[in-house]
Amino acid sequence: MIVEKKHADNFTILYVEGLIKLGESAEFFSSALENVLKNESGNVIIDFTKIDYIDSTGIGELVGYLGKFTTQNRKLILVNPSERIQKLLKLAKLDAVFKIYGTEEEAIAAESAPVS
Repeated sequence: MIVEKKHADNFTILYVEGLIKLGESAEFFSSALENVLKNESGNVIIDFTKIDYIDSTGIGELVGYLGKFTTQNRKLILVNPSERIQKLLKLAKLDAVFKIYGTEEEAIAAESAPVS
């Protein structure tokens, strides 16, 4: 698994590549999120473009960190999950819990817009 990080506006963007499943990859994913939670400010976008697979452990990590970011009044946003992952999120009714966008630009524009 590879995780790269960049900053744009008030967002930390994580580009994750590979599999997120029980074991080493889920632990690596979790430590990347924990690092951002503790050492960065603002909202977080996870780019799913290069995620090949996520299992229930990976979904559990996402849900757990959604709670942690929400507690700090920060958003955890998903970008471009594959059709398979979208179906999985919908099946678990997590598509209603996570903010999901097709592109990083859409996410930043939508989540940066002032609330009226």
